[in-house]
Amino acid sequence: MPPIGANARLLSDDVLFKWLLEDFPFRIQLASVFPFLPVTGDTLRYATTGPLAPGATIGQCDSIPDDTKQPNDPNRVHRFAEIATQFRVCYKAQDIFSSNVNDQVAVQMALGVRELLYKFWTLFERGDASANPDEFNGLHQIVHPANVMDLQGRELRTVDLHWAKERVHSNDGRCVVIFTSPVGKIAILEAIYARGASPDYEEMQFPRPGGGFKTEQVLKFDGAPVYVNDLNQMFEYKAQKVGQLVPCERLHQYDCHDLATHIWFFIMGPGNLHGIMPAMARNIITRSTILPDASTLVYHLIMAIAIALGSAAALSVIKNVTVPKA
Repeated sequence: MPPIGANARLLSDDVLFKWLLEDFPFRIQLASVFPFLPVTGDTLRYATTGPLAPGATIGQCDSIPDDTKQPNDPNRVHRFAEIATQFRVCYKAQDIFSSNVNDQVAVQMALGVRELLYKFWTLFERGDASANPDEFNGLHQIVHPANVMDLQGRELRTVDLHWAKERVHSNDGRCVVIFTSPVGKIAILEAIYARGASPDYEEMQFPRPGGGFKTEQVLKFDGAPVYVNDLNQMFEYKAQKVGQLVPCERLHQYDCHDLATHIWFFIMGPGNLHGIMPAMARNIITRSTILPDASTLVYHLIMAIAIALGSAAALSVIKNVTVPKA
C-alpha cells in the first residue's frame, strides 16, 4: 500500500505560474522615459545652423550689420529602420494547450515584443546605416565629433564626467541624463569614491513585480540621473589596449577592471534626442499568415523606428572608459 503522503499528492494540483519567463533578461532602464515623436513621412529632417554671433551695439544713426542665418547644407536627416521577428503556433497547440493560465499566442507575443526592444536598444548606440542600410544611425553616428572625449582605456575621473556633461548645453544644459553600461555605472561610482566623496541619489518610483509602485534611489552625477543599458557596448581591455567587443551575455566571465565602455550624456525631447515612429504605425505591427497545409499560424511582429538628434549640443560622450582601481 502506498504511503499516506503519496496518496495525498494524488488529490493535489501543481500550479503553473503565468507567462514564459526569461532567465537572463537585459536591463533597458531608459525605455520607460525615452520619448518618441510621430512622423508623417519616411524621414525626419532637422534644419540646423552654426554658432550665432551676438548682436552688435550701434551708435546714433549707425547702420545695423547684416547677419542673416543660413541653414546647414545638408540638413540633419533621420531615417527609419524596420525591426522584425516571428513565431509559430499550431492550431492544435492553441486549441488544446491554452488554458486559464497561458494563451499560447499571448506568451509568444510578449517575448517577441521583448526581442524587438532588445534590437532597438542595441542599435540605439551602435546602429550604422552606412555599414548596413537596414539599420538606423545610433549614437555613435549622430554625435558631433567636437563632443567626443576618447579616454582610450584610461581610468575615469570625475573631471571627465564634469567636462562631458558641460558639453551638453542645449536647453541651457538642463535635464541632462547619463546613459551607460553596467561597467560605466561602476566606473562613475569608483571615480566618485576615488575623490573621497559620496555619490548622490534621487528618489524615483518604479512598478513592483506584484503590482503597485515602489520608491527607490537612483544614482545621480551633478544632478543627472544614471540609466543602465545592458546592451551597450563593452570591450576587452588588456595590456593597456581596448580590444574586441564583449557580448553582454558573457559579461560575467570578466572582471570589471578588464573592460572598457562608453558613457553618454544627453537631453531628451523635441529638438534634442528622441525616438521617431511613423504616425500611422506608432505601435508594434502584428501580421499573421497560415502555412499552406493549414496546420500552423505564423505571426510577424514588426516595428518601424529610429532615433533622431536635433541640436548637436544635446549629445556628448566619453568613449573607452575603464573603472578606476583602488
